[in-house]
Amino acid sequence: MGYRVNNLLYAAGSDLINTIRVCVTLNEPIYAPALEKALKTAAVRFPYFSVKLVRRGDTLTLEHNPLPFVVSPGGRTLTLGTEESNHHLFAFAYDGCRLFVDGSHFITDGNGMFPFLKTVLYYYLSALHPDEKFDTGGIALSVSEIPDAEADDYPYPEEPVETDPLGSISCPEKLFMLPDQPQGYENMGGWTSFLFRIRQREMMAYVSSIDGSPATFIASLMYRVIAELYPENRLPLVCGMQHQFRKALGRPYSHMCHVNVIPMVYPDSLRGMDIETLNTIARGMLILRADDANDILTVNEHVRNEAMIRGLPLSQKHDSMRSVIRKGIGKNTFEVSYTGRVPWSGLDKYVENVFPAFDMTLSGGLSIEIFSFGEYFSINIMQRNGDTRYADRFAVKLDENGIAYEAAPPERFSLCGFCLPD
Repeated sequence: MGYRVNNLLYAAGSDLINTIRVCVTLNEPIYAPALEKALKTAAVRFPYFSVKLVRRGDTLTLEHNPLPFVVSPGGRTLTLGTEESNHHLFAFAYDGCRLFVDGSHFITDGNGMFPFLKTVLYYYLSALHPDEKFDTGGIALSVSEIPDAEADDYPYPEEPVETDPLGSISCPEKLFMLPDQPQGYENMGGWTSFLFRIRQREMMAYVSSIDGSPATFIASLMYRVIAELYPENRLPLVCGMQHQFRKALGRPYSHMCHVNVIPMVYPDSLRGMDIETLNTIARGMLILRADDANDILTVNEHVRNEAMIRGLPLSQKHDSMRSVIRKGIGKNTFEVSYTGRVPWSGLDKYVENVFPAFDMTLSGGLSIEIFSFGEYFSINIMQRNGDTRYADRFAVKLDENGIAYEAAPPERFSLCGFCLPD
């Protein structure tokens, strides 16, 4: 059985890998044989992830891959889509108590990947703890039926849909870009993560008191950080707020990548505003710019791109989609993403923490991923270098707002490469 590729995948190349790495820290060391067996079982339930890229003339398709997923010791990264990964677009690694899940962001996003991760963990933990009773009602078992709405490989309409957005998603022509972040993949070995953990109850109580959300609060806090670190700057700062458009598409269970980037503009006139006012403004911008009608613009763009590249030689598809993805993401000073609260069906009893990392070349050089897990929010600040100024000032801002936190030492992170077939 074959699956149609998301046309953005044609943009992939050595200078645009667009991969995700999710780190899951368990409270016991990873046992590789049990993990390998769990992956084999989970692949039955998620056939659209157990695939390889195949070139048919000038068209790429996803076809069933009978080979096992690669499981690497030491947290090793490899190149997805090649012999090194058994031609899979997913790979797994482990190091002590840490499990690393690597996948192509071209074929899925955090919301699409999470059910797969839950199923893998269920079969893995069930093997190690046979007396444990998990809530299987919230887990996709290998014997369960796969809904069409989940497995659909092209959940888009055939023609663009009429829409009337509430507000513009335009971005200033000139904006402030961080001057200290290396470009491209040249400094990939220096990409650094600064992880903060904040109790959900405490942060939600605070953001609710200022009529906010975790995403708008963290975005406003990081705006204050950058504005204070660069007092001479008068250009607007732009937060690229990652936002999924499954709801607008009418496909809430789609496994594919449905991430939109909403530009949240902070003009210099906001520099002296208090955090409550900034948060109110940010939330208003998000309501105006991330409404369903605006999301339909992204859906329509995808439909037009599909028509545009149909019949083009592969090299032209590559060039066209590279331009599309760069334009769609746009320029931003920093980036914020929040996947929302997810149910763990009791698996979290054996999990200490979860946090994702992604391709830093597609951001302004500083990205914040907010992930909800157990009693905590994980706030993962990722940079293209190890400069501690942003994280240090972020910690000061949390202190100023009376929010307690745990801060982990800075940590270098790596991502798998990704290669299209010849």
